[in-house]
Amino acid sequence: MDSTLRPMSTSQVLDRTFHLYRNNFWLFAGISALPPAVLLVAQIGFIFLTAITITRLGNLATGIGFTVGVILLVVLYLLALALATGATVYAVSRLHLGHAVRIVESYRVIRPIVWRIVHIVITIFIRFIGASLIALAVGIAPTYLLSFSRLHLDPGTATVAAIGIGILTVAAVIVCVIWALRLYCSYQLAIPVCVLERLGAAACLKRSRFLSKGKCVQRILLVLFLAGVLGYILTLALSIPVFIVAMFAMEKYAAFAIPVAIWQYFAGFLAGTLAGPIATIALALLYYDERVRKEAFDLQLMMEAMGEQAPQQMAAAAPPPTIG
Repeated sequence: MDSTLRPMSTSQVLDRTFHLYRNNFWLFAGISALPPAVLLVAQIGFIFLTAITITRLGNLATGIGFTVGVILLVVLYLLALALATGATVYAVSRLHLGHAVRIVESYRVIRPIVWRIVHIVITIFIRFIGASLIALAVGIAPTYLLSFSRLHLDPGTATVAAIGIGILTVAAVIVCVIWALRLYCSYQLAIPVCVLERLGAAACLKRSRFLSKGKCVQRILLVLFLAGVLGYILTLALSIPVFIVAMFAMEKYAAFAIPVAIWQYFAGFLAGTLAGPIATIALALLYYDERVRKEAFDLQLMMEAMGEQAPQQMAAAAPPPTIG
């Protein structure tokens, strides 16, 4: 515990992330396989159900079934994502502090707070979408100003106004996009807070913003970017062989379409299972790192450990009771 609970640079956090992942591969892969598995089953199911309903029930029934299926898929996927993310954070906390942990234990501990994690995930998504829409509105609104300037100004003045509006628009969009990304990154420690401190959803989001103040936002953005790139590379590497086969086979054999689609979904499942835990592990480590930096969390644990050892040492040093 003394060797791990110390301030770490971003490179040390990443090194610790891959160290934990490499030494506990089956643990983290087993935990993170749940959301991609739900998505894989749903995707394969949609292929066959769509074919059956179109031939037997018609387009209307297909549309209704597809809508209901999408709603169920979203709910199931959110539950699976909340369980897997929370269980991964719990497993990281146990391993980082020098304890053993199992997949079943990780899921069992997270189960009582799974809806709280879902609430956090949905809230972060809504706020990020809202910030993104603001950035989009900032990019679209000057178009109307530009059309107005062309109608009411002479050509020379309108050209100057168009250049000025264009420059201001680009600058405003960049600022809004940076703000949206910073907002999204500032909430990424909310799930570790929820799992390890058991606060309410609103309190977790607020505490995440506190812990991520300063350079931590840039560190979170780097972690998310690297995890996304790794996931994309894995998906691409698993899909390229199938694409090569499909280019030559599907021209002559249309029956290859369904197997190719199924393998594409399976490649996504493998990539999600392999790359999924990386970002969550790193974010859990960043949570501990920021607590050490901002709250001297290592000293808190040390004092708690000393407080637990003192009564035990006093009991061991006490003389045995006399008889008679």
